[in-house]
Amino acid sequence: MKYLCGLIVLIFAVANGFQQGYPVPADAPGRLFYIQHSNNHNTYVYDANQKADKKFNTAEPVKVYRIDYTKGGVKGELTAIQRKMAYGVTIKKAAAQSCEFTLAAYEKTLHLKLDKNNKPYVVAEVNGKKLIVTKLFLKLKGAASVEYIEFTGKDEATGKQAVEKLYIK
Repeated sequence: MKYLCGLIVLIFAVANGFQQGYPVPADAPGRLFYIQHSNNHNTYVYDANQKADKKFNTAEPVKVYRIDYTKGGVKGELTAIQRKMAYGVTIKKAAAQSCEFTLAAYEKTLHLKLDKNNKPYVVAEVNGKKLIVTKLFLKLKGAASVEYIEFTGKDEATGKQAVEKLYIK
């Protein structure tokens, strides 16, 4: 019975994309999503940069930083390589209430929006579904090649929790 319960928990964890032992960064105002990967527990955090009136700072609507959990959770800037090759953002269009951007390692457009309460969120289209993204997990092959990206969040149409994997060829 004990073996069966453990197996059920393991199957549930794998089916839901649960990464065991990964820290979850403390929530913060303006938090959009964060990225983790399979090589270590360091985390890359994306927050909306809003002015006092809750509109986006169009010069820099998304702030990105890393939390180095291998060094006790120290918060720091991205390195030039991280910014250029993987985790940096490129703003395509920025306005006071919306923004389109891409990630250095993911060229599809992400949409930054405000809900009716001026709370920011990001929508990504993955496998034909629009997800309000809260987390991305990169399953790496070796040091720099990505096997898949797992998007976690809510289905924009239904509001239900959703996980979508995008396999990289």
